[in-house]
Amino acid sequence: MKIREFILSDYSAVNALWRKTAGICSCEKCLRYDSEEEVAKFLERNPKTCFVAEENEELAGVILAGNDGRTALIYHLAVDEKFRERGIGKALVEKAVEALKKEGMEAVTLFCLRDNEGGNAFWERVGFVEMTEAKTYKLKMM
Repeated sequence: MKIREFILSDYSAVNALWRKTAGICSCEKCLRYDSEEEVAKFLERNPKTCFVAEENEELAGVILAGNDGRTALIYHLAVDEKFRERGIGKALVEKAVEALKKEGMEAVTLFCLRDNEGGNAFWERVGFVEMTEAKTYKLKMM
């Protein structure tokens, strides 16, 4: 397995993986944020914290992570089903966390849908803990 920085030319394969991965939000808003144009902006702001994993030159997984100078977030982690249970997800998380540390981040947050049992179990296995001291709110502006 090879892990390297996510570059915009990876977008088509990455987007296809996101669309077929259970637990990744596919609402209209998320699809808009996952457009090539929006991902290009994100990669421009966070060029050293997003990675892809390849197995025999085939996309096996991807992590989209970044920060705004104060807060670090993991937005998406996806591993193709045929490459699961090989440590790829964990390796991508470790690579992103290390990159975020190098950028001065002291913690990283993520959101996982409550009904994504596999995703929630994964995050707990790799050391993330559920935040019970905060509530998440949103304001629809469209």
